[in-house]
Amino acid sequence: MRLTAGDPAPPFTVEAVQGGTLSLASLRGSLVLLSFYRYASCPMCNLRLRDFARDFSAWRARGLQFVAFFHSSSARIRANAGARDYPFPLVADPRWQIYRDYRVETSWLRLMGSVLLPTFYRDWFRAMRYGFWGGMDLHLGTMPADFLVDPGGRIAIAYYGRSIGDHLPAASLDQALLRMSQRGG
Repeated sequence: MRLTAGDPAPPFTVEAVQGGTLSLASLRGSLVLLSFYRYASCPMCNLRLRDFARDFSAWRARGLQFVAFFHSSSARIRANAGARDYPFPLVADPRWQIYRDYRVETSWLRLMGSVLLPTFYRDWFRAMRYGFWGGMDLHLGTMPADFLVDPGGRIAIAYYGRSIGDHLPAASLDQALLRMSQRGG
């Protein structure tokens, strides 16, 4: 069963790939976007991180914290996404503990359907252009997911990707941040 808006966000305490301990409790009082990616060398995932990092300073100025999770090892993350020196923590969850807690889904059917979408080829070529050649992973069927957690630790938005490149759209994040700031968090 998926998590939904209003549910308490499952707690975690993890080591960031860049170093240091990070917990959901330490982020309490802030808006936090938890983003779950497929695997560290996934071209679509690395394209999303690149695009997100490009706009992150504006979101950070609006009070947003961001944590990116991969089910890959720390070493794989450092060799791929971590090599880009992103301005937010990257977290390895190779045992899938946090993925299970947030009920991140796996779907081979949606994986196969992804390659039928015109957006797949547009994004694939963009990923290649930026040097995200990728690689393969045993868990290709993992679907992305994003959770916007409010300052009180409740899920404001639970977004489960429908295809391998489907994350919470930036416009939806902007709208949610605007609504939350208008009502005081």
